[in-house]
Amino acid sequence: MISLGFHCHRVDIVEEIIVGNGLKRGEFYNLPADDIPELRRLIEHHKLNWSIHTPLTRLDWYPQPPTWSFLCDVDADNRERTMKMVNLTLDHAGEYGAEYIVVHFPTPSSDASGESEEKLESIAWRSCERLAELSFKRNIPIHIEGVGQSNLINADFLTSLLKEFSPLRYCFDTAHSNLTAIYNDYDLYNFQAELLPYLGSLHLWNTRGQEDYLIYRHIPVHPSQNPDDGWVDITRMLQAVGSITNPVAAIFENVPFYPEGLGNYDYREGVKWVKELLGISS
Repeated sequence: MISLGFHCHRVDIVEEIIVGNGLKRGEFYNLPADDIPELRRLIEHHKLNWSIHTPLTRLDWYPQPPTWSFLCDVDADNRERTMKMVNLTLDHAGEYGAEYIVVHFPTPSSDASGESEEKLESIAWRSCERLAELSFKRNIPIHIEGVGQSNLINADFLTSLLKEFSPLRYCFDTAHSNLTAIYNDYDLYNFQAELLPYLGSLHLWNTRGQEDYLIYRHIPVHPSQNPDDGWVDITRMLQAVGSITNPVAAIFENVPFYPEGLGNYDYREGVKWVKELLGISS
């Protein structure tokens, strides 16, 4: 079963993009600390299910943007900095009642020059083991999301991790996975199929490649996007996810507008389209 929601890093648009689109789920990220009471009020008022994309609140001691993760870095201090952020996010999840948190892992190492693949893989393995230990001890699910041009984002390595560290689930990002598949030269849909047994959540947005990403960042999914033109086949992705029995949260991870240079469509057409594909009534 797939539960649809929207990613949000501004409290003032929660009602517009989540409630206004007939959704009952939100994923919240990098909010001013002063906005948390209002966020909690909105979650309770609208009875929203919700998760956190690490971190929940803005951190003046962490490099910007905080989507940067250093869990695969050689430098131990860098790894500890991200672990500190993960621990704080788990504190928030436990205190406020989030279902799970999303952590970017694996990611490219910022200091991998000259290091062997074996050493980098060993570092990543240990970081993942620590995430699993935290998830187990806190009784809060952690969904790992591979992001960036990393050789570690491959089915063999990830399935080995997820088999070994069962408290963790995978957050499959449709567009980031496409970018990584292009970089690592493997088939996107085979990659998804290998990870389906470990899937916990899905991030929905689209891209045709690195140029799109650099210009437009997170492009909303839309029925006009033809896979023959390089877009991720969202219909195929959702059909594959729909074939598994465990519940999956699917999060629209885009801003509420469509790029003018790509057609200036109404982003809500994409939300409606996905709901129709999933048989969800508005």
